[in-house]
Amino acid sequence: MDSLLARQLRKHLPSVDPASPEWQGFLTAVENAYVDLRQDRSFIEHTLETTSKELTEANEKLRREAENKIASLSRYYQQTLELQQGMIQCVRLTPRGFELTLCRGQLLQRLGLTPEQIEGRLVEEIAPPNKASVINAGYARAWAGEEYSTTYTTDNGVEIFVLMRPRRENGEVCEIIASCVEITALKEAERALIAAKERAEAADHAKSEFLAVMSHEMRTPLNAVLGFSDLLLTTTSLDAQQITWLSSICTSSEALLTLINDILDFSKIEAGRFTLHPEPVLLLPLLNEVADIFAPRAAEKGLVFNLETHPGLPETITIDRLRLRQILLNLIGNAVKFTTQGSVTVSVSAAPDATNPDQGVLAFSVADTGIGIPSDRRDRLFKPFSQVDSSTTRNYGGTGLGLAISDRIVRMLGGEIILESTPGKGSVFSFTINAAFSQSENAPIPLPLPEPAPASPVRTLRILVAEDHPINRELISLILESRGYTPDLAENGRLALEAALRQPYDLVLMDLQMPVMDGFQASREILSQVGAHKRPTIYALTANVYPEDRQRAAEAGMLGFLAKPVNTQELFTVIDSITKEKAAG
Repeated sequence: MDSLLARQLRKHLPSVDPASPEWQGFLTAVENAYVDLRQDRSFIEHTLETTSKELTEANEKLRREAENKIASLSRYYQQTLELQQGMIQCVRLTPRGFELTLCRGQLLQRLGLTPEQIEGRLVEEIAPPNKASVINAGYARAWAGEEYSTTYTTDNGVEIFVLMRPRRENGEVCEIIASCVEITALKEAERALIAAKERAEAADHAKSEFLAVMSHEMRTPLNAVLGFSDLLLTTTSLDAQQITWLSSICTSSEALLTLINDILDFSKIEAGRFTLHPEPVLLLPLLNEVADIFAPRAAEKGLVFNLETHPGLPETITIDRLRLRQILLNLIGNAVKFTTQGSVTVSVSAAPDATNPDQGVLAFSVADTGIGIPSDRRDRLFKPFSQVDSSTTRNYGGTGLGLAISDRIVRMLGGEIILESTPGKGSVFSFTINAAFSQSENAPIPLPLPEPAPASPVRTLRILVAEDHPINRELISLILESRGYTPDLAENGRLALEAALRQPYDLVLMDLQMPVMDGFQASREILSQVGAHKRPTIYALTANVYPEDRQRAAEAGMLGFLAKPVNTQELFTVIDSITKEKAAG
């Protein structure tokens, strides 16, 4: 019998005989239960011992891993601070104020400080009063729960970026973590870039001013050359040789004017200052105007000139009129220039937007039966100062800028110029542009014949010419006198204002650049001081032809804009329109 069981029997049941048959079976079962319990106890003790050991080892492993990770992060953070010349600060709000409880980082050495000089001190004890108030204001915002950043410049010129973040415990801000990075070099580079940008803008502005002045100065003598040549051709009796000479002068002057315009436009494109000025434009009159220019030139060469306007063209489109006209003049001009026999056909169609009838696409094509362009030389066409080959320049002239400029303008209008060409048979230049327009059905219309100029005006307008250049004053006066007008002349804006206040005028032709008072100021003064019933119509007549000049003229109250060299047809079209208005009103 188990010794423990025997002791328990003697203690609690001394009268029981373990050897008696009635107790033997019972005591045997109890003894077996004791053995089982002892074995279970040994197993549980062993299991607990093993589990405890495993848990201890696991905890130790986790502790080592955590320590390694913390050390790794610490090394990484320290390296980051050193690489960024940074500094970390921990700040707490105490009854005395904001106290720096921790300050570490490479930037601290850069500032000539140690952690012992910073930690445990208030901001006011470290920084000057004016700067301490700024820093404390930032800490106050961060303590209120806001992530706040600012820049700070030390007395020795070190510039620091500070990012303040609140740290919370149980939802309450308990500390501010301020990350500081030196940005002195970055700020110096930024200031250098700003200075360089300002210098570049100043140079660009000077270039634009130079181009504007050169444009004005070159157009002024050209205005006299073209104007007086035209007067000689139209108002005097000349023999055939003299007419030929004058025609050559006019042709050469127009070519020079085109070159000046192209160089100025290309310079603005290259400088990124070429802008579009959309406005409502009557499409068919614009097309007819362009056709009227080239139909006579084509007829002189024995060419057939066709303008095909397809049904569905909008009556009005919103676009930069001058630039669309410039594209058409260039493409049609090239077609007429490079075609010696056959025809030149201009085709225009429209495709309204299915979802928005006020928007659509206009498609233009200019087809000729000219010399054509070999496929291996087409890539030169749209490059500045480039033509198909050198013989083209010798035979036909030109600078190679026109197509390059037209291509840039078409791209700005949302389209692209596409070329199809067969050498010896002709070429087709086509392009599309996006535009806003009002839909109106228009059938193709025949080209109108130019109206002959009347021998004398129906009603003589009272015209004032404000022009400071004596040759231009004489030229404009002679042009007007050739149609029976007797203009008054003023050599600056101040004299023009005085003349307009003395007597009423129907039309004032106003130069923009004049001494004493320029055309812009003179126009504003005239329109403000002259009564409404006597107020004249003012048109700019100037060599300043940039879109900005047109915009300024419109803002000054000028109704229209005539560019120098003077186009007599445009000038008399304006005068005839005003004459009809006066006669009707």
